[in-house]
Amino acid sequence: MILIGATLVLVAFFFHLNRGEFIEKQAYFAIAFMALYIVVYLFVPSQLNGTSVRTGQLYEYIPLISLGAILFPHLNSKSPEGITQILGWLGLISVSIILCIFKIFVW
Repeated sequence: MILIGATLVLVAFFFHLNRGEFIEKQAYFAIAFMALYIVVYLFVPSQLNGTSVRTGQLYEYIPLISLGAILFPHLNSKSPEGITQILGWLGLISVSIILCIFKIFVW
């Protein structure tokens, strides 16, 4: 449930900071992709009912960090904004693929 709350806080903070400004389509796609990820993560049943603390760290924290990198690339001052957004997308898509593989074949 921390995933939903933290995502809502990130999205609300993003729209609060960018009110009245042009928002790239990439941000809307990232928010929609994260919403789809949350639906799959929370509501698609797995074959096994085992849980682990490490599982929560992988499937909750990495997507949140990735969404933050996509929405707030300017916070990483050591890399160009485009690279930060690409790494955010890479993290979000990678964890989504891993989640789907585990939900279908392993769990």
